[in-house]
Amino acid sequence: MGIDVQLTIQLLVSALIVIAVIFFMWKLPRREGAFYGWGAPLALVSAWLGLIAVIGSICLWFVSSPDHWVVVLFLGFDPASIGAGVLVLWIFRGAGEGKTFDGAPIELQRVQAKTGIMLGLIAVVLGYTFVMTSKSPDIVPF
Repeated sequence: MGIDVQLTIQLLVSALIVIAVIFFMWKLPRREGAFYGWGAPLALVSAWLGLIAVIGSICLWFVSSPDHWVVVLFLGFDPASIGAGVLVLWIFRGAGEGKTFDGAPIELQRVQAKTGIMLGLIAVVLGYTFVMTSKSPDIVPF
């Protein structure tokens, strides 16, 4: 089995696992307000980590030895920003529009979470673009 076939299988299996986890997260029973206290900090973390991930991905082109930073971005900041945003959306999945909890509007936290998710996805695209354009294709990661 060639390296490209193995890589394709790994990517497909990873995508299926992520889809399955998110699908089953939304099927869990709702406990209205149980995790609302986590929403605001997670939304803030998602947006800031997404911004740090985008800036870090842009800096990959300017750093003399980016190999270690690629790992930190791909295994740390990118999934953390996307994951925190998904958790915020999951926490508020049943909350109606315009509801508030302890004075913090839920809709603004959803916007922050979506911003963090989008910044994380942009960082992933920038990181993969860097890897595809700057790294030798004969390097085997495993």
